[in-house]
Amino acid sequence: MTEKSSKLVATVELLYVLVKCSLHFWGWLVTGGLIYGWVSSQKKLVLCVDHPEALQEKLWRLTEKLPATKLWEKVLSVGIFLALALFLAGAWLGSTSLGLLFKVIGGLSLLLFLLYSAHWVLGTVADDESKGAPVAMGYQLLLQTLRPSLLNGFILGTYAFWLLLLPVSPLLFFLVAPGGVAYLLKKGAQKYREMEGKTHDSCQS
Repeated sequence: MTEKSSKLVATVELLYVLVKCSLHFWGWLVTGGLIYGWVSSQKKLVLCVDHPEALQEKLWRLTEKLPATKLWEKVLSVGIFLALALFLAGAWLGSTSLGLLFKVIGGLSLLLFLLYSAHWVLGTVADDESKGAPVAMGYQLLLQTLRPSLLNGFILGTYAFWLLLLPVSPLLFFLVAPGGVAYLLKKGAQKYREMEGKTHDSCQS
């Protein structure tokens, strides 16, 4: 098999994983409750993308190992839902002053909630840090959310890229966006931590 053929096969396999994980995400979101299930669905999505081999078996065997959804995760999910509802209400009201106010407040709140939820999901699932004290960990992740960093810029850029896809192709957004976001955030967080580790090592030497 030539190099081009192997790259094509790898791309097709990745696309299959992203589509399958995205469909699982929408299913988890609906069955988990559109209001309370955002964070828990994101955690399952990261596991799905991180373990594509599980797609060939019973995915619930992997996701059932996750701890029960914490109260704070439900509160965060409600915040995401309310911010999204406020933004959509503003879009429905159009260019009125109230509509613009709703869109600005809802949009900024949604970005903040999504940014924090990304740090929370990557911190509690990808790095298996969920056994730590939830209050202390939540505070630490909040500081990471509010601190300007390359990782925060990458997270916001990733969300912006996929949101811009929505008006262009809603079907493609539905099929690929959730899995694509989880995949890019996982890779971006790994690369950022590698860069931080190299910087820390160079400062010590």
